[in-house]
Amino acid sequence: MNDILFREQFRFNEFCFIENVHRDNTKGVPCHSIGFMKHGKGILVSKGKRIEVRENDMFYIPKGCSYHSYWITEEQNVRFHAIGFFHFPTIAPNGYELQKIDYDQQILHAFLPLSKDKTVHAASIGHLYHLLGLLEKILQAAPVNKENAVLDQFMMLLHQNPHLSITEYATLCGISESLLYGCIKKAVHKTPNRLRQEVICENAIELLTTTNLTVEEICDQIHLSSASYFRKLLSSIHQKTPSQIRKEANMI
Repeated sequence: MNDILFREQFRFNEFCFIENVHRDNTKGVPCHSIGFMKHGKGILVSKGKRIEVRENDMFYIPKGCSYHSYWITEEQNVRFHAIGFFHFPTIAPNGYELQKIDYDQQILHAFLPLSKDKTVHAASIGHLYHLLGLLEKILQAAPVNKENAVLDQFMMLLHQNPHLSITEYATLCGISESLLYGCIKKAVHKTPNRLRQEVICENAIELLTTTNLTVEEICDQIHLSSASYFRKLLSSIHQKTPSQIRKEANMI
């Protein structure tokens, strides 16, 4: 994975709301998040589960989680840190549930450097994965379900070969095409074809930033029909053009 793709796997943010805010995240969030409330009150509701967070509460939102959030100002504005990351290496079969974290001083001390430095670099990423190593010992695991098992198998097949038909992927997964669509849609609120497009774009960006191939030559290598379609696909997923990707890569 090149530097641009790697850096895009992390989002270190701080949010502040001066009035009450409702956010509809029912399409599913794109990454995992560890949050820490500084001021105000938050209510997160997902599939009948409700958690309430206040000052000094820490919470976890899993990747793909479908939920509503309500941020409520009280005596002060709502302010919270949110550390986003796309990959959570864990032995939990189905990851972890949306939850408030019962943290200790060791976990708090591991989080503090991330709240102070919002820059993605080797040290901050090291702090993040040290934190995750502590959290996985106490987080409540999500129950194993068929949807995520199918998603994991499908993603493995995609990375091996992103150019098969959806019917062929379903056959390799040992399920019907309609069931594949249903499982993927429920797990991450995307279609199998959209996930395939994202993997193809990752491969294209790797070629853009590590070779001098023209866009047309890259399209040939990743089996896309035309350069115009590739540009449209890249824009829809990363909101960037091939030249912007290359320019950013040269600046690193």
